[in-house]
Amino acid sequence: MATRHLLTVSVLTLAVLTTLPTIAMAQEAAIPAVPDVANSKYNFAGTINANAVYVRSGPGDNYYPTSKLDAGANVTVVGIKFDWLKIIPPEGSFSYVAKAYVSKAADGRGVVDKSDLNVRAGSTLNEMKTTVQTKLDQGMDVKIVGEKDEYWKIVPPAGTYLYVKKEFVTPGKPLPVANTGAVTDAAVVMDTPIISEPIKPAPVTTPTAVVEAPVATPTDMLAGGPTTAPSTQPTASTATGGASVATTDATPSTQPAKLSATAEYDALEAEFLAFSNEPLEEQPLADAEKRYEALKAEATLPESMKRVVDIRLITVKTRIEAREQYLAVKDMQKQMEERKLAMTAEKKELEERIEKNKVDVYTAVGTLRTSSLQSGPKVLYRLTDPGSGRTLVYIQSDDTKLPTMMGQFIGVKGQVTDDSAMGLKFISPTETKMVDPTTIGTSVTAQIIPPTILEAQGTANVGNQ
Repeated sequence: MATRHLLTVSVLTLAVLTTLPTIAMAQEAAIPAVPDVANSKYNFAGTINANAVYVRSGPGDNYYPTSKLDAGANVTVVGIKFDWLKIIPPEGSFSYVAKAYVSKAADGRGVVDKSDLNVRAGSTLNEMKTTVQTKLDQGMDVKIVGEKDEYWKIVPPAGTYLYVKKEFVTPGKPLPVANTGAVTDAAVVMDTPIISEPIKPAPVTTPTAVVEAPVATPTDMLAGGPTTAPSTQPTASTATGGASVATTDATPSTQPAKLSATAEYDALEAEFLAFSNEPLEEQPLADAEKRYEALKAEATLPESMKRVVDIRLITVKTRIEAREQYLAVKDMQKQMEERKLAMTAEKKELEERIEKNKVDVYTAVGTLRTSSLQSGPKVLYRLTDPGSGRTLVYIQSDDTKLPTMMGQFIGVKGQVTDDSAMGLKFISPTETKMVDPTTIGTSVTAQIIPPTILEAQGTANVGNQ
């Protein structure tokens, strides 16, 4: 049976290993494409003018953020699409490639083993990896900087770009357009591991306060934009392939209000990951459920984040149910423990009562005296009435303890026998113990009790009536 089990496991393992490349290839080929964002005729250096500005994997709020930049950070702008600037990935950015198609060398370099290998945008803010930035051909080199699940983390190769809202970039000096040779802009595409349909960027409407500027030249960019197109917002144009961002007197200092939903999402995600390491009964699940429900209803939250919110809600509700069951079991255990303690206390109380009311039963009680009649190998003793001195029964024993009890009131346990020849009663004691005469009739009783003690008890009982 064990051999058959091992053989089955081996066959299943081999089947999984042989089908993984096929599955990965199917996934790589099934990613739908979205329109290219062409590079502009002119490039320029820009400076971020607000704190916590999102850098996204695609030109729209529906694309997941890859990082945040604070005021003063520099970016290189190479293109524009509506309100979004296409930039070279800033320092600290990384991309993903499938491990199955990249062979890692000892120096950290990777070699691509297939054509049209997808390069996906990595994120320091979440674990999403659905936006494809470019494709690599077989034999190309990549620089591996880490790994995550079935992907290598690599330095973003040539032809990979990210996006930032143009209103958060102040233009600087123009830059020469790099000669990239055969490398051109790759299509920014998106897939998702959550549902089968592709995520479609939400349509972007141009604010009424924004006036598109005419095509800019490097001189225009240095001057802050052409003077013929005044605007209260930063503007950009791709009418003739040029790119520019015009400065204004009112530079935004914070994220726009519609980004507050994504800020709440980031904060709540950080809290969720933190409290997930705490004991289940200490996790603030009710508060998390309420806040995730509010996020789900927020119209400005990108669709990709809403899908994560849906998963978090399922997780939180499952944990709430599990915690209720756990607390119910724990409460039951507590009740059982309390019952056990109560039963133990009651048992102890009963034992104390039994011990307190315990009655010792002896064959005879009386004062131990010596006997002048001695016969046989054992010493003969008398058990007498302490009031009259008369003999109640004789005791035959060689117990060395008896001489030390001489003259004491004792209880004797044993079998009573009659000696017909002598006309006497004898006890061969199995136990002897000193007894308090005042306990006779309460905690001590016997078959043979001194008559004077019985009479005293009777008189006392009559007097108490």
